[in-house]
Amino acid sequence: MKKLVALLVVLSLTSFACYNTYYVSMDQLKELQSADEGTNKVLTTKEGKAVEVNQGTRLFVRDTDGKKYPITPYNFKVTRSQLVASDRDYIFMKNQLTENGEIELLSTWKTVGIISAAAAAVVGLIVVTVVTAGQKTFTSGQ
Repeated sequence: MKKLVALLVVLSLTSFACYNTYYVSMDQLKELQSADEGTNKVLTTKEGKAVEVNQGTRLFVRDTDGKKYPITPYNFKVTRSQLVASDRDYIFMKNQLTENGEIELLSTWKTVGIISAAAAAVVGLIVVTVVTAGQKTFTSGQ
């Protein structure tokens, strides 16, 4: 039974992932409002790094209060005064939004690290349980 529980815990950890966040200007974000089917676009971030955006990339905008709103790449429209994401029923005035868009890309090494650390913790707990099995503890009477 313990092995089954440990396996389920390890499998549940596979849903965790870490992302790197990159910031792009609204002008750069406008380039993602439409694309030919199957094409990816490469944008230069505020930090000067080139990032590739495809249909499955996580893309966000923030309002001036700091709330984060996801938008779908190639499925929104930026005009002079508004950002409209019809698939999510968003209509924002541009003065409601911060000046940057956010792109989140999966970080393989961070994800592997967090899953490995969690798996090591589970294995450590199992080892401690096995090693101390049958020993008296401070709660057991003498």
